[in-house]
Amino acid sequence: MTASGTQGTVVGAQASLLSHLLYRGKLEVPWHQRQYDWSRENVNELLIDLDEAFRESRESYFLGAIVLVDKSGRTWEINDGQQRIVTYSLICARLARVFANGVDPQREGIALRNLFDLPRDHTESLSKADKLELRISPPLDNRVNYRLLIRGHSIGTNGKLTAAWNEIDRHFLPVDVEKAKRFFDFVVKKLEVVCISVPGRVDPNSVFETLNARGKKLEDFDLIRNHIYSFFNEDSEQQRRDTVHEGLEQLRGHFREGPKVMEYTRCFLQCEYGYLSKDRLYRDTKARIKRQTERLSETLAADCVYQLATKLTQAESAVIFSSITTPREDDTIISRFNRDARAETASRNLYHFLHDLKNYKVTQPIVFALLVRYLNESDGRRRGAIARRAHNYLKALTSFVVRTALVTQKFEPSDFESGFSALAHQIAIAQPFDSVPFVDTLRDSDKNDVLYDHNFAEHMKQATIRENGKAKRFLLGLVHHQQNTLNIISEHRYAVEHVLPTSPQQLEGWPNFDERGHRDNIHLIGNLALLSEADNKPGGASNRSFERKKAIFENSSIGLTKELAELTDWSPTVIQERQLKLVQLASQVWGFPDEFLKG
Repeated sequence: MTASGTQGTVVGAQASLLSHLLYRGKLEVPWHQRQYDWSRENVNELLIDLDEAFRESRESYFLGAIVLVDKSGRTWEINDGQQRIVTYSLICARLARVFANGVDPQREGIALRNLFDLPRDHTESLSKADKLELRISPPLDNRVNYRLLIRGHSIGTNGKLTAAWNEIDRHFLPVDVEKAKRFFDFVVKKLEVVCISVPGRVDPNSVFETLNARGKKLEDFDLIRNHIYSFFNEDSEQQRRDTVHEGLEQLRGHFREGPKVMEYTRCFLQCEYGYLSKDRLYRDTKARIKRQTERLSETLAADCVYQLATKLTQAESAVIFSSITTPREDDTIISRFNRDARAETASRNLYHFLHDLKNYKVTQPIVFALLVRYLNESDGRRRGAIARRAHNYLKALTSFVVRTALVTQKFEPSDFESGFSALAHQIAIAQPFDSVPFVDTLRDSDKNDVLYDHNFAEHMKQATIRENGKAKRFLLGLVHHQQNTLNIISEHRYAVEHVLPTSPQQLEGWPNFDERGHRDNIHLIGNLALLSEADNKPGGASNRSFERKKAIFENSSIGLTKELAELTDWSPTVIQERQLKLVQLASQVWGFPDEFLKG
């Protein structure tokens, strides 16, 4: 097949047996591709599917589309399809061991032709494989183990390639030779792909993006990564492309979970560029990079993108993001910030801010930009000044977000994404730091009335909280402020208790409430209390009356709950009075620095 495949076209497509596709020459996984990444489950699923197709004697088994880039006529780059091709080759390698040592020289030869660059009429055997040239060159991280496996040797126990081999080995262990022969014939003669061939002069990423846009699953992180790589294809850029590749792989390894690396990448890029839509992250990022580099020479454009990639892959930045998403009291960054901000003994410091904000991902770019700006300052005096101002900014942001979440039926991130991302970008670039328009951003919000205590209190007079986690976080914030302890934030140690029981069937011992009164009061914040794991949890008997519950409240270690035992009765009026008290306390907990209340 020619590079064009069809007369008049540049990109060609042709159905092919996978075995015949391999015979065309050598296949290389490009330097920037990730290492072999299929899990045991992926491999096992393919084996089960192949077994089923084999048992049913199907005419073919379709393995999907594969994108190859023509490098030299007999050498092709695998732009898409690495996992499937490598897994197929491992299956052939496992079956080659079955046919070796004179069991079936003909099938052994066919298997070896799939694995090594050999002509149709070769007479090689697996025992001579150490001298043969591999047909597939996998990513650098997998190369040694892959060569050993294909050539019939044993390897260690670590890595996904090893796990895949072990899964394949386990699958074929109980299979007798005759069945192995028939199965091998099936995969060699019936396993089909569509090969999309791209000439070397065409950017393969553009083809790859199109496939992805038409339903082929690929994470935005991989698309962004491949676009960054496209700036370092020249041989003269080998050192920098290796550095970028290593950094991006380490970044993926740091977060381990796919969603986390995407959260971090979007957060970082929004600090660089401002708002980027989650649904169009790759497209928007590519457009911003193009805008940044389109008037530069190739060399300067590569310099610009290299700087971006270097900042993105800094280990310190990934650690900062981890501190934001999983705050701990003993975190070094948090402790250092609190010390420089002179907030170590404050009732509210960075740990509490991060704890309150971790459920609101829309705030991540602002918090990230502030902490990066603080940590990047080398001058001790200026760093302290930045920490103190950033402390006030974070206090204001936390208060704004928590208050907004309390007074609205549902907190909508879309109401804030654009403004918060623009603010994060300003924090990242503003010179000097105190020129950041932080106050104005919150004041200009549609929700700015929560900045003022009287407006907030008015909203909260009849506020209800139905979601258990939200209620727990609200009460914990009040309790921590009132008792001024640092070890009270672990949410799993506490439970939300409705003073008036949630079931209307239990109203017999609650004379101040009929069914309507129960419905109107049950979810009001004035009816909510917090119990620790050390407190005796109320059972069904305790719900029979307020008097029975008071004994539990009286022994509580939580002051705000213990106060309930001092009341003589529980009624709508008492709930409303307690509601107002909790609202006043909430205004203090999530209060604003003076500078936010001026003007």
